[in-house]
Amino acid sequence: MHSFLHRYRVALSCGFFLTVSLLLATANTRTPYNSIDPVGVLLLEAMHPLQLGVTVLSQGVERLWTRYLALLSLEQENLALRKKLDELESVSRRVVELDLANRRLEKLLALRDSLEGRAVAARIVGRSSISWVHTVVLDKGERHGVAKGMAVLAPEGVVGQVVSVSAHAARVLLISDPNSGVDALVQRTRVRGIVTGTLDGGCVLKYIQRGDEVEVGDTVITSGLDGVFPKGQPIGTVTWVETKDSRMFQDVEVKLSAELTKVEEVLVVAPTVVRAGE
Repeated sequence: MHSFLHRYRVALSCGFFLTVSLLLATANTRTPYNSIDPVGVLLLEAMHPLQLGVTVLSQGVERLWTRYLALLSLEQENLALRKKLDELESVSRRVVELDLANRRLEKLLALRDSLEGRAVAARIVGRSSISWVHTVVLDKGERHGVAKGMAVLAPEGVVGQVVSVSAHAARVLLISDPNSGVDALVQRTRVRGIVTGTLDGGCVLKYIQRGDEVEVGDTVITSGLDGVFPKGQPIGTVTWVETKDSRMFQDVEVKLSAELTKVEEVLVVAPTVVRAGE
């Protein structure tokens, strides 16, 4: 008997509790509506904390779910707004860039109108990667009217000279290169010299004799006598002058008017000839 009860204890326990539940349910249904049911009262009281806990838990879960959905919606809205903001910032940058380009082109057009002869507008599309070689590449070549020896100008001043050309591109030797040379005048005193570049990217005004009047702050312009650069184009400003007793010429440093590292658009101008008396 003991082994039988032990073997089937789970089934017997389930059957016992099921029977008790059925008896309680039967008794509850037979009890009149207005009579007191002690067992039902006890069960109601016993189940109240559990029901209250389930209700609170379900409400908490519902609030958490509602918050999660709200946060998810807010995150999606933030992503959409951030994307829209990025698009607006991109448009704003393009508008600013177009405005700056238009201003530069207006200055370039004004420069072209002030010059005589043929001029070709070009854009700088490449720069030398070697620090001591000062050259740039233009996006215009022979098919656009660009030829070797033509002057290259920016609205701010002299840039350089075309030294080689292909069908669709041209290489320019900048005025800051040591191999360059531009016939120049000190605008105030009309003293003449040659502006050439230095290894460090600066410029000097050579062949200014000891007695010639040159001062810091003087403006240096093209003389036009080299047959390359139009007369009167700005080159730069004198920043330093030194006269040594043992030398025939003064040392004159010039700061260029055109900031060559920032120039983007230029005019390529056909050579002109100006006689010394002009």
